[in-house]
Amino acid sequence: MSSSGSNLVASSSFTTFPDEQSQKQDMCPICKTDRYLSPDMRFLINPECYHKMCESCVDRIYSLGPAPCPYPGCGKTLRKNKFKLQVFDDVLVEKEIDIRGRVLAIYNKRELDFADLQHFNAYLEEVESIIDKLMNNVDLEETERMISEYKATNSKAISQNNQSREKEFEDFKKREQMEKDVKLKKVQLEKQIEEEERELNEMARKEILSKLATSQDANQIISQVKASVLKKTSARRRQLKEMMKSLSASPQASDESSKKRTTPFTPFNGDRVTKKTYHLKESYYDPFIEDLRGRKEYIASGFKTEIVYERILSEAFLGLGCFIDRERPVA
Repeated sequence: MSSSGSNLVASSSFTTFPDEQSQKQDMCPICKTDRYLSPDMRFLINPECYHKMCESCVDRIYSLGPAPCPYPGCGKTLRKNKFKLQVFDDVLVEKEIDIRGRVLAIYNKRELDFADLQHFNAYLEEVESIIDKLMNNVDLEETERMISEYKATNSKAISQNNQSREKEFEDFKKREQMEKDVKLKKVQLEKQIEEEERELNEMARKEILSKLATSQDANQIISQVKASVLKKTSARRRQLKEMMKSLSASPQASDESSKKRTTPFTPFNGDRVTKKTYHLKESYYDPFIEDLRGRKEYIASGFKTEIVYERILSEAFLGLGCFIDRERPVA
């Protein structure tokens, strides 16, 4: 008897049931339809109150026009064209995304618009306070009135900032597309090089066999064919380097916003190093890096030894011009 009881306990320990929270997430609160019985069921929400319901309930309740929200105690009038698909399981995430998008489209100033970082941080804190009030339904009327007044007072600046952001996003998409095109061209070029090398090797093999049939000096024939193939390969690789340079330079040359910086970036309040502590030579002795220079997979990806050496030197000299005692503020 005890053994059977222990078996029941053991078997029940491996049985899993969906918890109450997951059941609520997969069930429409209005019609009680479960996603288990209707796998294609989709939930919709309305930004007026963010109460979710299935598509069937939205069609049934709001097809004839505006109607109050069916949730008990809500009473807000909803319209069918305002409903949207619920992306996240947590409705609060949906609400925060909408509120942030609406508020940040109005409060869209940047750090450049302020005299110093302290005023900019105060502005960001004010924006977060507004978002928090809207999220938690605190002083809604007063907050909405403040937003409306700010929008009316700064309408011109808001419009200019939004246009500037849209232009920056368009420029970003263009740069992204350029980079994709360059990568695609490099891959195609690499495949072309591999195919040409395969054809050259096949031609060299046939030439060697053809000459061996009419001559006795095999070593001389093989060395001559190898020299000929090496000459063709070297010329082709020089062309490849020139094409890679033009491909790598084309996006930066066509985009005015991506101008080359003359000084390296440092995160210390915009401070920049105007004088380098090292001098980059034309060449260095490093067999490993020099070996990479001759490989076609590195050549095709735009590998440049001078960039590698410059980064190594920059990392080696990083921090040598920083003196903690001088930088530490006086108490």
